[in-house]
Amino acid sequence: MRGPCYLDPIDLNHPDQLHELRRQRSLCGWDYHPNKLQEWRQKNSEGLKNLFWIVVTDVDHGRPITAEESSRAGHISLDAYCEPPDPDLARADRSVLAIQTFFILPEYRLAGLGRHVMYLAERLAAQEPNCRYVALTALSKKYMYQEGPDWRGIWERMGQPMPDFSIQEWYEKAGYVGWKEEPRYKELSLKGEVIWLHEVFMRKEIRREGEEDVRT
Repeated sequence: MRGPCYLDPIDLNHPDQLHELRRQRSLCGWDYHPNKLQEWRQKNSEGLKNLFWIVVTDVDHGRPITAEESSRAGHISLDAYCEPPDPDLARADRSVLAIQTFFILPEYRLAGLGRHVMYLAERLAAQEPNCRYVALTALSKKYMYQEGPDWRGIWERMGQPMPDFSIQEWYEKAGYVGWKEEPRYKELSLKGEVIWLHEVFMRKEIRREGEEDVRT
């Protein structure tokens, strides 16, 4: 059975870990080019990008878990910068940290793992003395519910199946609140037309202003 999971920092200077991250990014479908991973390595050395393995362990009647029995089920980042830059999504002073890299391998997308990973990331953010918000962007739910070639019709235009659920609504259920929506990422249709995807900017308050640091 699937047991507990935890977040383990990714060492981008370790060849095996870099290889596994590249493999997972290739499965994800974006941000897998070596130049992008090199950029992440630089951001990590500057303390701006913090990548973590999502490590799932197998439980066997309370028997201690060995390293060989754990699985890197995906990865997530908690960053003090974002691309394109936006001070409402991420700040170098770490008052706002962004989740802009989050991927779980398909075989692990069951039993609430994603929500538990978000909980762990928020706990890490709460350990930052300056952090008040965790922020992110999510594809607008209009692409699930609003008719028209620029909304529900984009999936056919891009030759992709419609997702099973709205990621915006998934984050809403996790307590994230949207405050604006704008075109942010560019894709191409099967005919080579440019499609700008509308993302909803969302955040969750993890510490109110003046509240003491929480490290439990």
